[in-house]
Amino acid sequence: MLNKLFILSVITSISMTLKAINYSVRFPNVKSHYVSVDIVFNANGRDYVDFKVPVWTPGSYKIREFSNAFENVSAENLKVSRLNKNTWRIFTNGKSQVKLSYDVYCFTISVRQSYVDEYYAFLHGVSVFGYLEGYEDEKIELTIYPKDNWKNLEVSLPKLNKSNIAFTCTDYDLLADSPIALGNFDTIGYESGNVPHKVVMIGEGNYDLSQIKEDFKKISDSQIKMMGGHPSEQYIHFIYNVAQGGGGLEHANSQTSMMSRWNYTNANKYRSFLGLIAHEYFHLWNIKRIRPMELGPFDYDKEVYSEMLWIAEGITSYYDDRTLLLTGKYSKDEYLKIISSQINRLENTPGKKVMSLAHSSLLAWVKAYLPNEESANKTISYYNKGLLAAVLLDLEIRKSSNHSLDDVMRMLYSDIYLREDRGFTQQEFVTICSELADKDMNDFFKDVIYSIKHLNYNIFNDFGIDLFIKNKNLNQSWSGVSSKLQEGKVIITKIISNSPGVESGLSVNDEIIAINGWRLSSKFEDYLSKFEIGERIVISYSRDEKMQTTKLRLLANPEIKYELIVKDKANKLLADWLE
Repeated sequence: MLNKLFILSVITSISMTLKAINYSVRFPNVKSHYVSVDIVFNANGRDYVDFKVPVWTPGSYKIREFSNAFENVSAENLKVSRLNKNTWRIFTNGKSQVKLSYDVYCFTISVRQSYVDEYYAFLHGVSVFGYLEGYEDEKIELTIYPKDNWKNLEVSLPKLNKSNIAFTCTDYDLLADSPIALGNFDTIGYESGNVPHKVVMIGEGNYDLSQIKEDFKKISDSQIKMMGGHPSEQYIHFIYNVAQGGGGLEHANSQTSMMSRWNYTNANKYRSFLGLIAHEYFHLWNIKRIRPMELGPFDYDKEVYSEMLWIAEGITSYYDDRTLLLTGKYSKDEYLKIISSQINRLENTPGKKVMSLAHSSLLAWVKAYLPNEESANKTISYYNKGLLAAVLLDLEIRKSSNHSLDDVMRMLYSDIYLREDRGFTQQEFVTICSELADKDMNDFFKDVIYSIKHLNYNIFNDFGIDLFIKNKNLNQSWSGVSSKLQEGKVIITKIISNSPGVESGLSVNDEIIAINGWRLSSKFEDYLSKFEIGERIVISYSRDEKMQTTKLRLLANPEIKYELIVKDKANKLLADWLE
């Protein structure tokens, strides 16, 4: 528990010199899930100042409307007018020092939003802290007043005057990008790259802290070694233990990752969790520092488009699996099976014939984060195809030079981020890859990133690997229809383009009632093994409560299985790649 006299002394010591914008956070109403925030700033002679709330969070490309949770925005006795969904205008009335106050409803357990109750608080920056327009680059001093029974206040920000509750930020971007956890948590620390790391376990679970420390350190050590050093002065792993859910979000000096609280003793699920940790950790470099030009400084007021999200997420996905290989969590055969599974996923996605990798990146705001029942037919994932693009790119560079994709990432970091403190352009990325590959890579990017051409996997042969291709279910009848059993009804959830299901006139959300007059009691696809390929079946179904009948001609299942098999274990290129 923090000493109240010490807190009082801190309040006095930082009391409004206004050399910086002063944010303070209190928790007077946690049982109703509210946090209260004050912002004290110098109006600098302005007639008004606009207070804005971000509409999205970096790292997650969806408009989330965080202002929906902001209440009671006021500025003492000054007039405040709401201009639109996420902007309030404060009329200064000639005052030099202005105090803005507001409350935020925090009741979403998520890596992207905030939650508060009497037991703990997790504050995700952009969902709690609005910003003053025109002040984004000003220094910020943040003071947090925990509940008396909370022993932990965890945030990866520099402390102000050695205080335990006051911190400094160089600008709003850093405040927005620094999650805060308060409560009573298990924690453990380790050092990697001469940088102190802390693991903060939010919520209960059957975890083994000593094992987590050992595994997280291996991940950190491996990636720091590859990148040539750590970019932060401190780092926090926020691990959110939940009943159900998953995912993670990267930050400049921390990550937040979710784990089902009782899955730590499940070997496969725990290993998948370590892959998530490796993914978010690699974002320390790739996206938080090495970034497409468009993704920083951030415009929090609207969507920010880029054709290069495949670099941010696909290449990071490549390195999360690769990290587990290099740290011994995957064998070489297991690693090749993972790449095989990614090939299977892409090649059995109808959307590969419609959407390029560049467009998958560009349209993430309306496609990846707003999927519907037609998504598989019209879209691909920039995580999935982006990972395969990274694999092929790495192999191309390794085959024609003494370099690798590792060198590309290091050069982007040293020559563009560290030297020029900016993001890179598409052409700069292609140019660096071409330089390190000792050949022109423009055709590679044209074919793999900007077209819908079939990926050329022949390069695996040069690494002593065969790609076996076979029809997975050649003798299995297929309709292209997927369904679910919901409250005793069989409801269509997805239909593949150009499939028998489409030809028959069936649609998503139809209720399938019977096949050849026999009522269904489980999913539609469960019955297809009873029928021969080429057989026509009569389907009775309901659409908008009207009974319909149609005929469907079953075809052979077209799903293809791809498998990477090592044929030449002595291949030097293979050894260099997998060791």
